[in-house]
Amino acid sequence: MAISTDKKLYIAIGVLVLAGGAVYLQNQNQSKEAEAHSQVDQAKNLPKLELKDEQLKKVDRVTITQPAGDAGLPTEVVLVKKGEEWELEKPVAAKANQANVKSLIDNLKTLKVTDVINPDASAYAKYKVSDDTALHAVFKAGSDTVADYYFGEGGSRGQMTRFAGKDGVFAVDGYSSFLYSRDLKDWRDREIFKFEEKDATAVEIENENGVFSFEKSGDTWAAKFKKPKGAAAAKLDRFDSAKIEDLLRAYKALSANDFTQDKKPEDIGLATPKAKLTITMKDGGKKTLYVGDKAEGSDRYAKAEGSDAIITVSSFAADWATAEPSKFQKPDDKKDKDKDKPKAGEDAE
Repeated sequence: MAISTDKKLYIAIGVLVLAGGAVYLQNQNQSKEAEAHSQVDQAKNLPKLELKDEQLKKVDRVTITQPAGDAGLPTEVVLVKKGEEWELEKPVAAKANQANVKSLIDNLKTLKVTDVINPDASAYAKYKVSDDTALHAVFKAGSDTVADYYFGEGGSRGQMTRFAGKDGVFAVDGYSSFLYSRDLKDWRDREIFKFEEKDATAVEIENENGVFSFEKSGDTWAAKFKKPKGAAAAKLDRFDSAKIEDLLRAYKALSANDFTQDKKPEDIGLATPKAKLTITMKDGGKKTLYVGDKAEGSDRYAKAEGSDAIITVSSFAADWATAEPSKFQKPDDKKDKDKDKPKAGEDAE
């Protein structure tokens, strides 16, 4: 039976549709294969940040340069390892916070490149990885450079990063900005005193209120007090030994709240200190703190014996050094009772 012209036309259209669909599917498969190959090739070209513990143990110099516009942060921090201890070389020479330096170096092991954002240098400014906008961190072991990274913007795709000697902007996972962008005080060792309370055998305080002397015999504390222009020291009335325990708790792990570089001792009450507090240990060692004027908030300027650093300490610690006798005494029950008595001419309730 002869096929009509219309049917022939429909059959031809159907064949074309099927052929077109086959071509489309073939092109889709080829596109997916090309994309897969491209991703594999791209992954092969990603920088490898496979730093080992052996390499990191050899790091002995770290330089972190901040963008000039980051107010309040040091523009350059240089940390140098001397023996087994880290020291701050710039912007001021001081002992470094060992734990914070270790955390910084350990972070290098967690960094992983996940994507290529831009393969050349054209987008450095856009992603803030250019020389003048990036946080630049260099880790060296002797004359060898272990890592040299420029960190820019952060976002959902990761930390925008550039690597010295390689063009392109890359996304990195594992970066913790607070490890790199610390305030200067957090790069410094803030520990002032460190001791066990049980090892303290004496405490002496000198301030405008007089001289306090506390001595320990066995497990018992005794107290004497001498007024500024009074006679010899006498037993402190209503002495509360629990107060000395409170004082020692405030000083056993005393840390600086901050450091100051632009203050002179004579301008902040440290040329002639407002107070001096000395804790004597059972081995004969002494922990001495000089306290000056009030700083920002309730902090006070202070200086530890044997250190040139001018610091600020909390009022929790400073108030013991500037205390009046009442801070070390039990309540005066007699005075309280007298206050409750009716005055002449008044009726008792």
